[in-house]
Amino acid sequence: MNENNVQVYNNSFLCGELSFEDDQYIFNYRDDANAVVSLTMPIRRASWNAKKLHPIFEMNMPEGALREAIKNHFAKLQSMDDINLLRLIGPYMLGRIKFNELKTHKDALILEDILKSEKSDLFEELMTKFAIRSGVSGVQPKLLLTAQNKTTMSFEHFIVKSWESSYPQLALNEYFCMRAVKNAKLPTPEFYISDDLSMFIMKRFDINTDHTYLGFEDMCVLTARSTEEKYNGSYEEIARVIKDVVSPMKRKASLKIFFTAILMNHLLRNGDGHLKNYGVLYENDYEDARLSPIYDVITTTMYIKNDIPALKLGDAKLWWKEKTLQAFGKKSCGLSNKEYVEIKQICIDAVKQTKIEIDNYTSKDEKIKVFLNELKECWAEEI
Repeated sequence: MNENNVQVYNNSFLCGELSFEDDQYIFNYRDDANAVVSLTMPIRRASWNAKKLHPIFEMNMPEGALREAIKNHFAKLQSMDDINLLRLIGPYMLGRIKFNELKTHKDALILEDILKSEKSDLFEELMTKFAIRSGVSGVQPKLLLTAQNKTTMSFEHFIVKSWESSYPQLALNEYFCMRAVKNAKLPTPEFYISDDLSMFIMKRFDINTDHTYLGFEDMCVLTARSTEEKYNGSYEEIARVIKDVVSPMKRKASLKIFFTAILMNHLLRNGDGHLKNYGVLYENDYEDARLSPIYDVITTTMYIKNDIPALKLGDAKLWWKEKTLQAFGKKSCGLSNKEYVEIKQICIDAVKQTKIEIDNYTSKDEKIKVFLNELKECWAEEI
């Protein structure tokens, strides 16, 4: 194979080839392709050309420290441009779109052993073992692994995240924020926190029970933006995408879920609800697309005191007044006044309920107690 080409697979079926020629990326579907690589790239005979790597292929590229570590490790062997990076990690990437020869995960672990491990350096050990398989986006240190559930004896797929010293107790932060999201009756993936509080573990929501993959595309892909542009755009734009992409039968429910998630971000002071933290899932195409579960919610004001929302709402990036949120719910999400009041109360009750859960959480570590009290103080109980 030409060193400037990579084969593209969709759920283990070879569907096309991506190449870099004449300063542009070119993707061509095979004649026998029967499934799209992206909702934004329907099957056609003509090439899909782009000056930058197509958003669907960039979506799960590693970012930050993990990307640099991979590039530095292999730089002596080959230049680590986008094509070579895809060739290297592409067989292991998150989701159903993969590149070159497909690999299987043979080194399954036991989920309970990860959660209860007393090894202080377990995440570093896992990262060393699985880093090359961590085709997952984001700046936070994270990796993909397969683990066996002792109760069901089934093999399941997880994303494991740790935290760095500059973001103390990030795993605990995310755990209780996700508890609040769940208490607000929003769909969430299964999630756990390790006993030593060092790792947040989330079950992947894009894999069927038969281990085939659902299609998943984040809002960077669906708005034709690169990962670097994830803080551009607005929540109104996401609502428009949901109306355009989600199937008519699931559109109303998806808009209510999205609006509830925005209210929870507001109450929890999550300033990182950017374009990559919302997406759609689908089996085939637009006909069965729906909003994905809610994920990656943290209280960012714990680390950036005066943090602001990731995207605009009502032409501003700030913690909004109720009239702005109510107008967004009505105009962009199609909510009635009654539905707005009901969702508002559900979110406020969810925050209060989660604060009680924090109060009932026992820890002998004074630093943990102080952190959790500060976390509660960041959360608002009214719009």
